Amino acid sequence: MKCPHCDEKIGLFSKALNKFGKVNICPNCEKQIKVSPNLKLIAILIIPVFLTHLFLLKPLVIALGFSGKGIVGIWGALLLIFSMQLKSDEPEQS
Repeated sequence: MKCPHCDEKIGLFSKALNKFGKVNICPNCEKQIKVSPNLKLIAILIIPVFLTHLFLLKPLVIALGFSGKGIVGIWGALLLIFSMQLKSDEPEQS
């Protein structure tokens, strides 16, 4: 992910983004940022992910002898994690 202010890369699991209950600050430009899911990307990918799960991954998991119930949660979590983006959280100036 890149900072919306300075375009420097920041990892999703970096110290700057994993401060619970506190304001997230870019370590490079020191401006406020927030992590949020990219809803457009989720909307675009939800159908291909569902079809891949239904016709490819679930039958494979069942053929290996596992229950196919938990795999949907894994797919959902991966879709959410990979769709995360950084947005500016700076107060509006008027």
